[in-house]
Amino acid sequence: MLLRLPSPSSRISFLPAFLILAVALSHPLVTSAYCPVPEIRANGEFFKSDAVFTGTVLSIRETPDTDKDIGGWFYRMNVEEMFRGPASKIITVYTENSSARFPLEKGRTYLLFAFKQNGRLEIFGCGNSALLSEASDALTRLRNLRVGKQPSEIEGWFVADTAGIDLSGVIVTVKNQSRSYTAVTDKDGWFHFPAPPGRYRLDLSSKEYYLNADDLSWYKPEGFVLHAGECASLQAVSVRHLSK
Repeated sequence: MLLRLPSPSSRISFLPAFLILAVALSHPLVTSAYCPVPEIRANGEFFKSDAVFTGTVLSIRETPDTDKDIGGWFYRMNVEEMFRGPASKIITVYTENSSARFPLEKGRTYLLFAFKQNGRLEIFGCGNSALLSEASDALTRLRNLRVGKQPSEIEGWFVADTAGIDLSGVIVTVKNQSRSYTAVTDKDGWFHFPAPPGRYRLDLSSKEYYLNADDLSWYKPEGFVLHAGECASLQAVSVRHLSK
């Protein structure tokens, strides 16, 4: 079964993934027990990827499991639309035969987000890689980003340890060097606001929410960079379920 990201309102990730993205735009990938949270938009994953493109699978080469290494599949792709990465019409990507694998089928066309790992471009089940027919929103964001029409945004979700807690109306503050941005969560604990490019951090001083130490995030709430056209996705835990 393919590993997919949890829903925005879920705090627990699917288990057990083999590799996930390192947070804060860094490489290489790191070993972990689960996918990073929360769900990331295509115009966020773009800035963390080494290659983003649409392409059709031309051929597949399988590498078997051994005593020392997990096997996987190499896919030779005919590139149709390149958003980020080498200017090449043919690209080979790899997915390992682990719970984070993203297997492809010969002759089918995909939108892929690939990352340099182990001297090759690897694809994973965490993120926005998908069949092209299922990637309309991601493609719209990427094409808008390419022509400078995608706004820069910060969004996020508040979650609770106890199910059924009302997460609406939580005031969240995100700061950069010059000002603070305040948003209010909706009934699902979701918040969203436009923001100019820059370096930001989630303000934790209100004590109304905290970071779960066990969560691995696509963005470090304690400090992250927002690029032009990027959507940064954050997650924190509301304290509303705790007695005061």
